[in-house]
Amino acid sequence: MQGMRGHNAQWRMTTSGDADDHAHNLSRWVQEYNQFSAGTFVGQITELWLPHTQLFLESTNQILHQSCAAWSKALWFGIPVSRTSGARMGTIDIPEHSIVFKQGGTQFELFTPADFDIIGIVIDEDIFARYLQEVEHVDSYQITRKQGVMAVNAQAKVEVCGALIHMLNAQQTNQNTYTPPYHSFEDRILSYLAPLLYTGTAPAPSTPRNLNRHRIVERARDIVLAAPTEGISIPDLCRALHVSRRTLQYCFQDVVGMAPLSYLRILKLNQVRRDLRAHSTRRNPVTQAALSGGFYHLGQFSADYRKLFGETPSQTVAHVNYA
Repeated sequence: MQGMRGHNAQWRMTTSGDADDHAHNLSRWVQEYNQFSAGTFVGQITELWLPHTQLFLESTNQILHQSCAAWSKALWFGIPVSRTSGARMGTIDIPEHSIVFKQGGTQFELFTPADFDIIGIVIDEDIFARYLQEVEHVDSYQITRKQGVMAVNAQAKVEVCGALIHMLNAQQTNQNTYTPPYHSFEDRILSYLAPLLYTGTAPAPSTPRNLNRHRIVERARDIVLAAPTEGISIPDLCRALHVSRRTLQYCFQDVVGMAPLSYLRILKLNQVRRDLRAHSTRRNPVTQAALSGGFYHLGQFSADYRKLFGETPSQTVAHVNYA
C-alpha cells in the first residue's frame, strides 16, 4: 500500500474471518496463509504506518502455515507476544524468548500455533543503518548478519512488547487530534528495538538433515498443488522424490508434524477455499471448486471442509456473495 507511506502517520485496524483474507490485510506484504486447525478463523491486525516504518500487531486464533515477504529494501523484525510453542521460521524453532528477522523482498515460511500474537516492525534499510550509525554507533552489518531467529533477554523483550503495544494503542486514541513529529516515533521504535538486536544471539543453524527434510516436503507440496486433480499417492511421491515411504513419513512428521496425506489434503482444502471465494458467482461453484481440487466424493469433501473451516462450502459462497 504505497499511499500509506507519506508524510503523515496512518493507523488502521482490520479483522477477518478467513486466513488468506487476513494475510492480504497486511499492507504491502506478499503473503499466503493456510489454516491447519479446525474451526472458524478470527484474525486482527492493528497497523501504524510512519514515513519509513510499518509497525503492526497481528493476532490469529488458528494454527497457520504462512508464506510471507515484506516489501523490498526493508528489514522485518517479528517479536512474538504470546507463547511460541510450535512456532517456527522455516526449519528453525522460535523459542519463547526470541525475535525473528528477515530481509524484505525475500520469501520465508512461518508456522504459527493457535492463539498467536506477534508484533512486526518493517523499516527501510537505509533509515535503519543511519539510526544505528548516528545514535547507537553500531555498524548495521553487526545486526544484519544475524538474520533468522535470535535469542534475546526475556525481561527486555517483555518491556519492548509493552512499549510498542502502548504506542499502537495511543495512536488509535489520538489519531484524529494528535500530530507529533513522526520521525520521533521512528526513533522511539528503533530505540526499543536496537538493544535487543545487538545483544541478541543467533541459535545454531539448521542441520543438513533438517534442510533436506524441509526440501523434500516443499517438493512434495509443489508436486501435489501443481496437479491437484490427479490424486497423487504416497508411492507416486516416493518415486518422484526418490525417497522411501519411511523417509517421506519422517520428513513430514519432522517438518510439519503431520502425516503426508493429512498435510497435503489440508493444503488442497485451503486451495479450494481460495477458489470458492474467488469464483463464488459462477455456476455450481462448490462442485467445480471441489473437482478442480481433486475432491471427487462431494459428501466427504463437504464434511472435511466444514470440519476444517467451521462452515460448509455453500456457506462460504453465500458469505462472499452477501458481502
